[in-house]
Amino acid sequence: MKIGKLAPCLLAGTALATPALAQDSSNAPADASVEENANTREIVVTAQRRESRYVDVPASISVVSGEQLEAAGISGTRDLQLLTPGLNISQQGTFVQPTIRGVGTSVTGTGADPNVAVYVDGVYMASQGAALFDFNSVSQIEVLKGPQGTLYGRNATGGAIVVSTKVPSLTEDSLSVEFGYGRFKEVRANGFANIVLGDTVALNLSAYNRSNDGYAVNVFTGEDTSVTKSHGIRGRLLFEPSDSLRFILSAGHVSQEDNTAYSYVPINGNSVFPNSQAAILGLTEKRKVSLDDQPYNKLTLTTASLNIDLKGSWGNLSSVSAFAKTSFPFLTDIDGTEVNLQTFSGDPQTTKTWSQEIIYTSPDIGPVTFTGGLFYLNEKSHTEANISSFGTLIFPPDVFAQADAFAAFIEGTVNLTDRLHLTAGGRYSTEKKKVQTFFGNGGPQVVDASKRFSDFTPQASLRYDVTGSSSVYIAYSEGFKSGLFDGGNLGDCPVVGPTCPFEGTPVQPEKVTSYEAGYKYNAGRTVISLAGYYTDYKNIQVNALGTNVLGVANQQILYNAAKAEIYGLEASLSMKVSDFFSFSSGASWTHSEYTDFPLATKWTPILDSAGNPVGGNMIDPDPSATGNELIRTPEFTGFVSGTFTHELPEGSLVANATASYSDSFFWHVNNRLKQPSFVVVNASLTWNVDDNLKFTVWGENLTDERRLVYPREANVGDFTSYSKPVSYGVSVGFNF
Repeated sequence: MKIGKLAPCLLAGTALATPALAQDSSNAPADASVEENANTREIVVTAQRRESRYVDVPASISVVSGEQLEAAGISGTRDLQLLTPGLNISQQGTFVQPTIRGVGTSVTGTGADPNVAVYVDGVYMASQGAALFDFNSVSQIEVLKGPQGTLYGRNATGGAIVVSTKVPSLTEDSLSVEFGYGRFKEVRANGFANIVLGDTVALNLSAYNRSNDGYAVNVFTGEDTSVTKSHGIRGRLLFEPSDSLRFILSAGHVSQEDNTAYSYVPINGNSVFPNSQAAILGLTEKRKVSLDDQPYNKLTLTTASLNIDLKGSWGNLSSVSAFAKTSFPFLTDIDGTEVNLQTFSGDPQTTKTWSQEIIYTSPDIGPVTFTGGLFYLNEKSHTEANISSFGTLIFPPDVFAQADAFAAFIEGTVNLTDRLHLTAGGRYSTEKKKVQTFFGNGGPQVVDASKRFSDFTPQASLRYDVTGSSSVYIAYSEGFKSGLFDGGNLGDCPVVGPTCPFEGTPVQPEKVTSYEAGYKYNAGRTVISLAGYYTDYKNIQVNALGTNVLGVANQQILYNAAKAEIYGLEASLSMKVSDFFSFSSGASWTHSEYTDFPLATKWTPILDSAGNPVGGNMIDPDPSATGNELIRTPEFTGFVSGTFTHELPEGSLVANATASYSDSFFWHVNNRLKQPSFVVVNASLTWNVDDNLKFTVWGENLTDERRLVYPREANVGDFTSYSKPVSYGVSVGFNF
């Protein structure tokens, strides 16, 4: 336990805001001090599906502005964890899997759901692939920690990541562009334009491009690997015919190629082919692989949505209608060597979703206010997968999955006194899931199953306003992650362990119950947050590699683990020390443990009679993982970020340095493969020549930490790819 590390952060904690997030507030109690009423840096969040003061929300939230993201060198969802203690974001191929406070998923596949809900401009992004995107035109990101089963509902057992992009402005036209070049021939370009089309109509457009030549090489084929090519465009059209009515039509497209997650080598040379070139490289190399198949991993994401907001003395009514299509074909060399043992590909692999949400927020009705709504989602997924061995197709599941989800929710607050507030609510969720599996495209149908999953998730909290700018709270909340089918294995697995009959038996839903107490302060130039929590986590859905009913080894098997408990402490502090210096910091300490997990899939190296590894893994004869730590849950994480501004005769210099620390953590339930502790440091120095021109020198991962990118273990060995080495470059920006 590293409580000693946490203690300083109880006085110095995470970045929750920057001056760019400041807004006036008129909700402070009448007896607030003069200093508090003079607070011009009030943080406003939408965690309760309406705008609220940060201190009035009885929950732990990390808030990061677009300016913070840019200054800290955070370009996309994968690195958001560097500014958010308690958040871990991992990537299995194209599947992005956030974990908050130990609650996350290792499950991938057709129709697989995340544990952390991701929202972009009010639109729920159902697919795990849809959570992989670069940031551009972002105004604010809120990371809500703990189950959000009432207001965010579907699969928000770990929490929610709420991304807000810039709303078109009716006041003036603007244009900004930035171009950069860095190590590994990295090219960066960003652009944002706001166009006023009339008194009531405005449009904004944003676009970005990021590409590099890769930082690793496949010595078997001579081709570059760990190559990234990403670009996207997004537009938002605002029509505001009156102060009480607003329409925003949004559309976007993202295209990304990034084979980093599949550019792997055997860890410490552990492979069933111990004399292969790949195994030899795995002993020492982090920038060379040897694969007979050149891996690829592509993503396209197309979205469209219509937001309608209507306001009146009777309350506020909002509607969000949305469509999203995600396509992510891939190819990976399963054995991780130049031997043509096994290749796994998926094309097409697509997900289409339609969603509709309607939310009503009441005005003050005496001491009572409430928010209620309805939510509907239709999701259709299809994967045509192929597994080949020595060039021969051996396992071709063609899987179709569908989900129809409906929910109704309400949450209300009663002001018991001027300072004491009771909030309570609940959500009823019901969804029907269906899976159909065919043995090959056009082949015989082997699975046709469906089931409905329903649950009610309540929450309640009590908040006391210590002053007009500080509060304490206690909260109780529940979260529900739907059950699902594992259609890709030609049958679904019962909850007792990793076996696969030909029956359409789904894994059961996960259930999370959380208790939390906290303190918040936001006045003058200072933001402080402290929180402690306890989480009861049941029926954990687990993906492991095993042998399916057809006798095909090295296949993903889906089943329910049993129980886990998680508890911890969080602290944050953000402060503008002077007009020239500001900093933000935060820390999280987490204890996690599987309290009842008797039947786990645990791989262990094969040993000879003398106890020496001979290459490859076997199933550990002891299946229990009880007492082990939860995956992807470091005990301690923390960060500090500082920005210094110095005025020059011509313009100004702005320097930022951000350092993020993570303890070691385990990747699998057997607690064998470990990510060592690491410190990542990003820095930038910007010369703002004037309001229209700036030059920036930037450095990322200056400590040259080569983090593991989702290691996997199987009968053929242990494999991983490595994160990007130290990188640096320059950029120039123009404002018009």
